[in-house]
Amino acid sequence: MVRHTFLGTAMVATLMLAGCGKNDASPDAKGSATVAEASSKDLFDALDDSSDLSESAKLVKAAGLEKTFEGVGSYTLFAPTNAAIEALPEADRKALESNEGKVQLLALVSQHLSPGYVAKSDMDQGLERAKGTVRLASLGGQPLTLTREGDAIRLGSGEDAPKLVGEPIVARNGVIYPIDRVLPAPQ
Repeated sequence: MVRHTFLGTAMVATLMLAGCGKNDASPDAKGSATVAEASSKDLFDALDDSSDLSESAKLVKAAGLEKTFEGVGSYTLFAPTNAAIEALPEADRKALESNEGKVQLLALVSQHLSPGYVAKSDMDQGLERAKGTVRLASLGGQPLTLTREGDAIRLGSGEDAPKLVGEPIVARNGVIYPIDRVLPAPQ
């Protein structure tokens, strides 16, 4: 019963954020394209084409999710930059890329993925309305908590929490937010 209430709350937060935008056909306050103006590239191609996210693209492919990202579903992906993945201990990276580590890799990638499209303007408006903290459902075991700390948006709180860096990358079926650290896989 508690799990259903918790997941329901996470989904409500996702829907609240997704519904915050004034007009999905217009650019948001920062000038980024929205769903209606999205690139013709699918989420995987947009990820794979970003030179600073090539390591994330390799992990998504190793997890077997590239076909999912090429499909019709809409997703918000918080993708660790190459530097964030390279900061992981080498033994951990090798384990994730092995056949034996595929289950852990799938859990890790899923923790970075939220169902639906959350535009930057919707995220900003949701954070403002919620006084700096919102929760998004993830496809992993734990919801994603977004926290505004000054001008920074973090996945969690504190200096060690991953921070959104750079501009979002809009695809025809979702959006990618580069982050500067890897989220831990759910336990």
